[in-house]
Amino acid sequence: MQPDQTTASLLHHIRALVEAEYPHYFELFCDYNRHPELGLECHRTAKKQAAELRRAGFEVAEGVGRTGVAAVLKNGPGPTILYRADMDALPIPDRRPAPWRCTDGQVGHQCGHSMHSAMLPFVGYCLHALREHWSGTALLVAQDGEEGWNGADVMIREGRLYERFGRPDAALAWHVSPTLPAGTVGIAKGWAFALTQFVDIEVYGVGGHGGNPHTSVDPIVLAAHLITRFQTIVSREIAPTEVAVLSVGAIQGGSKHSIIPEKVALKLTLRSRTEAVYRQMMRAIERICRAEAAASGLPEAKFPNITERPFITKPLFNDVALANRVEAVFAGVLGAGQVRAEPPYTFGEDFSGYALDGRVPILLSWLGSVHPDAFDGGGQPVRFLPPLHHEEFNPFPDLTIRTGVTAMTAAMLELLNGHGVPVNRVLSA
Repeated sequence: MQPDQTTASLLHHIRALVEAEYPHYFELFCDYNRHPELGLECHRTAKKQAAELRRAGFEVAEGVGRTGVAAVLKNGPGPTILYRADMDALPIPDRRPAPWRCTDGQVGHQCGHSMHSAMLPFVGYCLHALREHWSGTALLVAQDGEEGWNGADVMIREGRLYERFGRPDAALAWHVSPTLPAGTVGIAKGWAFALTQFVDIEVYGVGGHGGNPHTSVDPIVLAAHLITRFQTIVSREIAPTEVAVLSVGAIQGGSKHSIIPEKVALKLTLRSRTEAVYRQMMRAIERICRAEAAASGLPEAKFPNITERPFITKPLFNDVALANRVEAVFAGVLGAGQVRAEPPYTFGEDFSGYALDGRVPILLSWLGSVHPDAFDGGGQPVRFLPPLHHEEFNPFPDLTIRTGVTAMTAAMLELLNGHGVPVNRVLSA
C-alpha cells in the first residue's frame, strides 16, 4: 500500500516544521539545562513554558497545582488527548562536558527533563500549524515535581486538572532513554514502571565515648545490623516470582572519631510491581527494626522511628491497545526497525497518576537519546553509557529532539485524527 498524496504531504509538512523550528527549541533546551529548578518550585521554568506554549498558539493556565502549567488548543469536535512533559531537575552536580551544562554545582537535569520540556511546546507549535488536519482538543501539560514529589497527583488533585480542562481520552509522554540510540524509540506494553516509595528510619542509641563503648548502645552498629538484615527481605521473604527492590541510599550519623552518637539516619527506597508486596516489605522492616533494637538492649521508647513518604508513586501500566496504535505510527514515521520492545523497569514514574487507576489509557514511551556513535554495528555499546541520575548523563539533542517531536506530533494527529485522515494506516504502510 502506498501513502496517499494528502498524508504523504502531511508527514513532509511535519518534518519541514521540525527542521525550520529546531534552532529555537534547541536554545530552549539549553536554557532549561542552564537554569534547572527542583521539585514543586519550578517558577522560572514554568513561566518560560507558559510563554512558549502561548507562542505556539495555545490558551495557557499557570499555577495548576503548584507551578504546573496546562495549555489547551480546542480545534472543533473530537477527543481530548493529553501530552505531558516533566520539568524538574535533580539535586546533583552537573558534570556533563557540554556547553549547556549548569555551572552552579548543585542542581542538574541528569534525568533529561530539560529535553522533555523543550519538546512540549515544539509539539504544540506543530499541532497548531497543522490544525486543519485534526479535530478535537490538545491538552499539553508542563508538570513539576516528578522527582519524588508526585507532581502529577498535585496537578490532578490539588490543581483539579481534569475538572478544569477535561478528562482526556488518552495521555502520552516521553522519557529519554540512557540505553537506546537517538533516532529509535522503545515501548513497554502493560507493566512498565514500578511502585516506588521512600522511607526514613531514625536509629537511636545511647551516646558516649568511643574509648569506653561498653557504657553506650552504639546506633551505628545497630544500623549496620539493620542494613544487613534488610537485604534478606527480598531474597528470603518475597516470592521469587514477584518483583521487589529494597535499597539503602544513605546512612548518616556521627560527628567525630571518638564519639558514639545518639542517632543514625537511614534513607531507603522500596520498589515493587504491586502494593501488596510493598506492604509485605514494610511489615518486615518494622519487625526487623524492633527485634534488632531489642537485641541491642534498648527500651521500646528508643526503638527505631520509621517514616514513610506520605504518598506512593503507583506502578505504571501502559494501555496495550493505545500502545499498539501509537507503535504503528512510530513505525510508519521512523521505520519498523527503529521501534524497540522495552522491558519493564523498577524506576518510578508519576505519569501513572494520569491514568486515574485505569480509567484513562496512558502510554509513556522511551525516546532514544544516546549518540549513535556510542554503538557498534551490532547495536552494542562501545563505551560506558551514563545512566539516568548520573552526573554525566547527557542526552544527544539534535537527533533526539527531532525524532521525539516528529513522532509525537504524528501520534497526536493519529489520536486526534481529524477530518478522517488515516494517519496510522498510511504512516505504517
